[in-house]
Amino acid sequence: MATTLEILQVAQAGMSDMAKLQDLKVESILENIRQRFEADQIYTYIGSILAAVNPYKTIPRLYDFEVMEAYDKRHIGDLPPHIYAIANDTYYSMWKQTANQCVLISGESGAGKTESTKFILNYLSKMSQASAKEAGNDVSVEKCILQSSPILEAFGNAKTVYNNNSSRFGKFILLSFSKRGVIEGGKVQDFLLEKNRVVGQNPGERNYHIFYALMLGAPEEMKQKLGLGAPESYKYINQSGCIADPSLNDHEIFTNVNEALRDMKLNEEQVSDVYDVLAAILHIGNLDFITAGGAQVASMSVLKQAADLLSVDEYQLANALTEKTRLLRGELISTPLDEHQARDSRDSLAMNLYARCFNWIIGRINVRIRTKSTFHSVGVLDIFGFENFEVNRFEQFNINFANEKLQEYFNKHIFSLEQHEYNAEGLDWVDIDWQDNGECLDLIVRKLGLLSLIDEESRFPKGTDVTMLDKLHSNHAKNSFYIKPRVTDSRFGIKHYAGDVFYETTGFLEKNRDTFRDEMLTAIKESRSDFIYDLFEDIQESSQPRVNKNMRKKPTVSSQFQESLHSLMSTLSACNPYFVRCIKPNSSKAPNLFEKTLTLNQLRYSGMLETVKIRRAGFPVRRLFDDFVNRYSPLIGRELSSSHSQHKCIALLTKYDENNQKWQVGKTKVFLKEDLEIKLERDRAEKVEKFVTKIKACYKGYRARKAYKITIAKIVFVQKYWRMHRQRRRFLNLKDATITLQRYERGRKARQLFQVMMEERRLEEERKREEERKRAEEEQRILRELERLKAEAKLRELEELQAKLEEEARIKAEEEEAEKKRAEEERQRVLEKAKAIEAAKRLEEEKARKKAEDERLKLEEELRIRREEEQRLREQEEAARLAEEKRLEEEVRRREEELAYAMQQVMNHFDDSIAQLNSHTDLNLDNYYGEMFEEADQESEYQDEDPDDDSVSRKSDDLQYWEGYLNMKCGGMVNTWKKRYCVLRDETLMWFRAKQEALKSGWLLKKGGGTSTLSRRNWRKRFFVLKGIELAYYESDSDGALCKGIINIKQTKDIVDSSFGRESSLDIITEKRTYHIVADNADDLSEWFSILMRVKNANEYELKQMQDEDANPKNAIGTLDVAVIDSVVPVNLPTKPNAFAIITAERVFNMSAESPEDMNGWLKALTQYHKGQRTYSKEEILMSGWLTKENTGTISRPGITRKKRYFILTSHSIDIYKSVDLQHKLGAIALNRLCSVTVPDDKMFKEIEYPSELVIPNGNRRSPPSSNPDSNRRSSFSFGRKSSISGLVTLGRPRSNSKSYNKEYDLPLPNSPVASPTMRRRKLSWGKKSKLKMDLRQAMFQGGTWKFTIHSRRFSYNLYTPSNEEAWKWTYAIQEVIDSKPPLETPTQILIKELREASLNGYNDSIDEIYKLNPILRNVPYMLKSPLLPLPYGQIISSNVDKGYTTLQDEAVKIFNVLQGSEQLADPMPVIQGILQTCQDLKPLQDEIYCQLVKQTAWVKDPDNLNNLRNWQILCCMSCTFLPSRSILRYVRFHIKRQVELYPKTQMAAYAGYGLEALKRTRTREFVPSRDEIIAILGRRDMNATVFCHGGGSCQISINSSTTAGQVIHTLVKGMNLDSCHNRFSLYEKSGLVEKAIDDRSVVADILAKFESQKAQNGEKDGMNESRFRARGLSDRGKPWQLFFKLFCFLDTKSVKPDSIEYSFLFEQAHEEVIRGKFPASEEQLIHLAALRMQFDKGDYLHGDWINDLTEVYPVDRLKVKPKEDTDFGFQQRERKDTFIHGTLRGIGEKTLKRLQKSASDDNILESVYKDDVSATITAIIDKWKTLKGTTAERAQNIYMGFMRSWKHFGSRLFEVECHDSRQAYPKNLWLSVNKSMVAVHKINDPNPIDEFPYEKILSFGAPIPNEYKIIVEGRRSELTFDTTEVFEIAKLMKAYINEIVKKRNMIPA
Repeated sequence: MATTLEILQVAQAGMSDMAKLQDLKVESILENIRQRFEADQIYTYIGSILAAVNPYKTIPRLYDFEVMEAYDKRHIGDLPPHIYAIANDTYYSMWKQTANQCVLISGESGAGKTESTKFILNYLSKMSQASAKEAGNDVSVEKCILQSSPILEAFGNAKTVYNNNSSRFGKFILLSFSKRGVIEGGKVQDFLLEKNRVVGQNPGERNYHIFYALMLGAPEEMKQKLGLGAPESYKYINQSGCIADPSLNDHEIFTNVNEALRDMKLNEEQVSDVYDVLAAILHIGNLDFITAGGAQVASMSVLKQAADLLSVDEYQLANALTEKTRLLRGELISTPLDEHQARDSRDSLAMNLYARCFNWIIGRINVRIRTKSTFHSVGVLDIFGFENFEVNRFEQFNINFANEKLQEYFNKHIFSLEQHEYNAEGLDWVDIDWQDNGECLDLIVRKLGLLSLIDEESRFPKGTDVTMLDKLHSNHAKNSFYIKPRVTDSRFGIKHYAGDVFYETTGFLEKNRDTFRDEMLTAIKESRSDFIYDLFEDIQESSQPRVNKNMRKKPTVSSQFQESLHSLMSTLSACNPYFVRCIKPNSSKAPNLFEKTLTLNQLRYSGMLETVKIRRAGFPVRRLFDDFVNRYSPLIGRELSSSHSQHKCIALLTKYDENNQKWQVGKTKVFLKEDLEIKLERDRAEKVEKFVTKIKACYKGYRARKAYKITIAKIVFVQKYWRMHRQRRRFLNLKDATITLQRYERGRKARQLFQVMMEERRLEEERKREEERKRAEEEQRILRELERLKAEAKLRELEELQAKLEEEARIKAEEEEAEKKRAEEERQRVLEKAKAIEAAKRLEEEKARKKAEDERLKLEEELRIRREEEQRLREQEEAARLAEEKRLEEEVRRREEELAYAMQQVMNHFDDSIAQLNSHTDLNLDNYYGEMFEEADQESEYQDEDPDDDSVSRKSDDLQYWEGYLNMKCGGMVNTWKKRYCVLRDETLMWFRAKQEALKSGWLLKKGGGTSTLSRRNWRKRFFVLKGIELAYYESDSDGALCKGIINIKQTKDIVDSSFGRESSLDIITEKRTYHIVADNADDLSEWFSILMRVKNANEYELKQMQDEDANPKNAIGTLDVAVIDSVVPVNLPTKPNAFAIITAERVFNMSAESPEDMNGWLKALTQYHKGQRTYSKEEILMSGWLTKENTGTISRPGITRKKRYFILTSHSIDIYKSVDLQHKLGAIALNRLCSVTVPDDKMFKEIEYPSELVIPNGNRRSPPSSNPDSNRRSSFSFGRKSSISGLVTLGRPRSNSKSYNKEYDLPLPNSPVASPTMRRRKLSWGKKSKLKMDLRQAMFQGGTWKFTIHSRRFSYNLYTPSNEEAWKWTYAIQEVIDSKPPLETPTQILIKELREASLNGYNDSIDEIYKLNPILRNVPYMLKSPLLPLPYGQIISSNVDKGYTTLQDEAVKIFNVLQGSEQLADPMPVIQGILQTCQDLKPLQDEIYCQLVKQTAWVKDPDNLNNLRNWQILCCMSCTFLPSRSILRYVRFHIKRQVELYPKTQMAAYAGYGLEALKRTRTREFVPSRDEIIAILGRRDMNATVFCHGGGSCQISINSSTTAGQVIHTLVKGMNLDSCHNRFSLYEKSGLVEKAIDDRSVVADILAKFESQKAQNGEKDGMNESRFRARGLSDRGKPWQLFFKLFCFLDTKSVKPDSIEYSFLFEQAHEEVIRGKFPASEEQLIHLAALRMQFDKGDYLHGDWINDLTEVYPVDRLKVKPKEDTDFGFQQRERKDTFIHGTLRGIGEKTLKRLQKSASDDNILESVYKDDVSATITAIIDKWKTLKGTTAERAQNIYMGFMRSWKHFGSRLFEVECHDSRQAYPKNLWLSVNKSMVAVHKINDPNPIDEFPYEKILSFGAPIPNEYKIIVEGRRSELTFDTTEVFEIAKLMKAYINEIVKKRNMIPA
């Protein structure tokens, strides 16, 4: 085998660089490529361009690591052509050219682009790893980038006709490098995934590789879990006939993908989720549909598999696939789809699932390899090649469009720009012709091009592929690049650069729209899997209202692709490109086969000949003079050091090429051929190497000298210290000797002194001894004298002591005797005192009784006097009232007369009134309102501030706008200070990342004059900045860039949109010249044109507004309404001296200013609340007018709590003023996203009664302002004096014409204080002879008050308007402002997001830090002051008010307080049920309570303490009952898993695991759990439920909180061995004979909870009447509700065997229908059936037997009505005996019976009659029973069932309905029969139907309104409409039968 060196040194066939070919012809190029191909030399240079031929085989050792090392640091041309040479040059050009690089790999499908991409990535990765090892860095990023290739190939590549591994999407891989050459990160950008391939492939092709890899490579356990079988059984991968391919190892692909996914740090759960989606797609593909009342899913088992994998409800998914829902007049209307539409829905679901999963995988790859900063980057573009199939569709159109753009980019860089630069620099150059595809691109992307027309038709609702094709033909038929087929068909063609391609338009619009119906999106978004939800989280439903009117519609696929393509081209334009042209040698993918024709076509359309020519003749290397000199300065001699740069370049190049053949010098640049550059680089490298060697030598010498000097310095240092040490030793020795001499001398002197001192001491001691002897003698004498004196004193003391003791004994005896006497006396005194107290007590009691009696008499007297006084006052008040009433009646009469006179005056002076109206149009409206409400204002002059108003910041004019930079900290995890640009404006504090002074900025092309193609050479890319009215353009966007010019927009003559062809351009025309500006796309141009025209036409104020647009709340990163600020206080922070805090109810904002002055300014601006005049601009006021305000928290008292105010609505608040002059601001209502406004109520006052007095209008009366422009020209009338504000009512509605009137009357309302009782009772009396009596009466009585309510943060307000139209205008305007506000986020929500981000990235330390720094997430012992989540404001207005609910905020705080004391509860059951019931009633509280529970169970010191376990129990109950919103659900799951990890073996962990499992299966509940269910949840176990069946049998089954009725039915069917039964069972709710079928999806625990609730309600009722009815056995009221198991659908009643369990069920239900009266039979037949039932139950009749309960065998309801004619349908009729009805109710006439019922005072008579009737019926049954003696039970049962089966409609369910439709010839009372094959209509008790309607003829059915059932039948002109209370039961049964028909047709067992 050849070595690497031998491979690189092998002789090259042909020319390795085709730029050196002598014969420049296509044939010579082709021959050169063929020679090299046959020699396995597949790479060939064209200068720096690489041509690569796909060998379709493996060439040994061509890509070994040794080859890779050989090309490292080599120039192009040093070694044979290779892909590694391009990669190497790209890598080192980042430093050589200091710019980003990119490699464009192009070619047809199957030419080897994907493999070339992998080779380049491998080489760059090896280079990076080598650099990383040198720098000691990790190389995990390179591994991840390489490992992304298997993932992208598996999910994005597929086998096609031309390529076994064809990329079915485009990708641009961007690698970011550091300065050391190490890959720091990257990004993968994808383009236009071919979603269509997921659901269909052409013959011989395959689906994406990953499906086959999953089917053939996954282990059996995984496939069983996913429900996968053989690949041939799945439609999405078997329809093309190609499943396996020898060249593809699917098992290896699966293994590689698994390993790569792990390298991307996808955990096991995420990988499993990806495979679940893939398996679900395969199962979805196997879904089929049939028609049965619309499309129906043929196989629910397949659907269930897919639904389980997607974690969605199978029924909801089935409805989404087969029904279309639309909103019509506020109601949701469901329309069934046909089979074709259902299949489209299925395919759309599969395609979108795969596309979203693919995007998610690419997103995860980008997260894994992302980087924050980069030095330079290398991009590798691997995009789909040009495609031309037999049938080309929408995907091929976009693919070929992308290839056209890339070809244009290639032409632009290789031909256009290069030749343009030669000409511009003045080189000696002859232009080379090349094929320009610009006109072809113009055809596609110009203003009315193909893409534009396709998008236009896609957005048109009625647009079809046919209309689209017609538009294309009509607009472009004459275009030379457009091909219109000669034969009319559904195709159009384009002359691409690579050839003519015809496109099939069928499905174009559908694919371009990318429709994904809202029903499917809703079903998918309700998935329990977070992964599935995340895939579609950012997709909004099309029916959702847009936030603002300017929001763009959903973009089409082609527009998205065009935008991404534009972005790609912009990225490529900023890079230095390298081109790799991949060539396909043959179309059969065979090795060693070279097809000349195929290859020649590729060479021609790719412009290979022109490329060779320009590379040969051109100068691909070009540098500026200064750059060239800097680069090659080592080669320039010193003699040229002082000359000009150009001279240096010429001098140097002349040395290398004196003939100027390989270089030329332009005006600013040097142009070189590549071989000359290589030679220069080599020489430079050698020169630099010499310089480097010399520098190294100098540096080494410097290092040696430096080391020598250091050594010398060290030696000197050592010597110095040694000398010092030696001298010091000498000094110390001398010192020691001196000290020794001194010591001896001192000793001698000391001894002498000691001897002297010893002698002196001896003499002193002798003197002292003598003195001591004398002193001792004197002391002895004194002691003897003292002893004598003491003996004498002691004798005297003894005598005195004896006398004293005797005296004390005598005194003690006397005291004891006296004490005895005193004790006796004290005892006598106590006895006497007790006697006295007893006597005094008796006396006191006697006095108290006398005093009480006196007080009682006194009170009675006072009460008598008070009553007399009250009676006297009432008489006086009544007299005054009567007098006042009389006076008012007189006043009313006088006003009536004056009113009549006024009416006459109006008619006589009509013209004068019109003139008077016109003369009053210029009156001051403010004065009018000032006068109108002057009196009302005087009543509350002292305090019109309305303390109940929400207050916003009241500012003076100089503080209405404040801005500047502040450092701020808003809490949360990121407790760091951030500098923000803050703006206080319009009552709102906003902060931005930075201040933006420019109105707009961006890159544009500024072109010189002319519009021809050649003018492209004059393009200049400039950075344009629009500041104010000046448009400046710069060389670059960097700071300090050179300004190339300024255009004054105000002084321009015109600005014209000059877009032509594919150019999006505009012309700015000035006096001197015209600027031609070209934008990248039409959207960018539209924005520039719009902003420039606005600036040109704006005045100073508008320009100021535009400049302030950066302070727009929509652009801000945060906003805060001043109204919600509680206080602003300065704070003392050591690190921030000028700090202050803004405190709200929910959070605290810390701010820091630059200086104390700035801080004081902000404090003043935020705290000042000015009451002075406020001015508004026209744009600020959205709506204004007078409204009557009432606080909902007070009692409504007209004139007191209701106040007339002037309201102004702005974009931030509703400002309230006292008058229209805005002089006195009373407050404001701040509006945010949590506010709400209710719709207007009905009129509160329908009529206005009794105006008090009539006043003739004078000339000074004026009309109030109105929104109608003609309102100021209307006359007004006023009655009486001005009354309270609440009494002002506007009568009549204004019209738009100027001739209409708006008459206003100041009238007291009937409830106002002014109105008298007579006015409240009587109606206004008008003049009898008045001509306008009826008109004015009608106008006045149209008046009323319309109310709407605003709920704000602190209060709720009722606002009243005089007209409905005005109320709705205010409501809509306020709601629009609320909707425009950004959603509010509490700190809890922000921290939840931070926790999610940290958990996704695996930052466990960050998670701990978040909990540590934020107590709001942890357990706290103190009360909660506000909710954790934003809850809507306002009182709870619903039936829940009766339960004592106030506001959501209050209820949330109450529940939190309950959670804190839960451990003190002896029985937690009521509290738990109360919390659950509150959450059930108030849905917005569910997420809040979840967050509270998470908070209180986080960071608990003792996880098993009682309070914590109680909270966990409540959390488990919540998890079993309610499913929180998606974000909170993630948070709860994260919390539970974290707690289990922290405390694994605790009681808390057990509850956590139970709650986590419950969240996976929780279903929607209608009732809170019952007590038994809560007990089971607290015990973490299943609960038992009893299911009853016929015959009194029952069984207990285990269920949990999410067990459905369908699961219970499945369990019972299995347990009873009913798997092979012929009919379908169901669960029922049953109470006596009242029953209702339970839907299979219903939660059984919910049904049991409903039973408990009904039992509790029934227990509260009075049961007297119920007991009376139950005594007669005629009612089921009061009987307990039960779960009952019985038959639901009767599909085959004849095949049921008599000895089977199913037969018993059939018998019991047949009998049940009989006793309910739902079987058509005569009296005799019913008696016979009852007798058979008695024989079956009890056997033969015995003497004395009686039927105690007739309802068990006979339909007693038939005894209540008169019997009708007997119906004979095959049974022998017998004549009834006279005794049977004689004396019973049926013997009474109908009229007599009705009179009897009406006249009866009680039920006694009816009861007596019914008892007789029941007794007679029982007697008849017993007589019949006696005749059955000897009949066995089995025989009786069979006779009974034979009788039932003799009715041909046996098995039908009969429903009692009423028909009121006169169009139907039916009686009023009917039976509606529903069975397995049809729906029929019967007369009551008639066995034969009137009409029959097979299901195949029924088009639709349902209940459009409650209690009305409608059936539309094919062929009938009118629908069938019936009134019944059982509409849901009928619809449920019909749908069940239709589903069974579907199953039967598809031969799928039930």
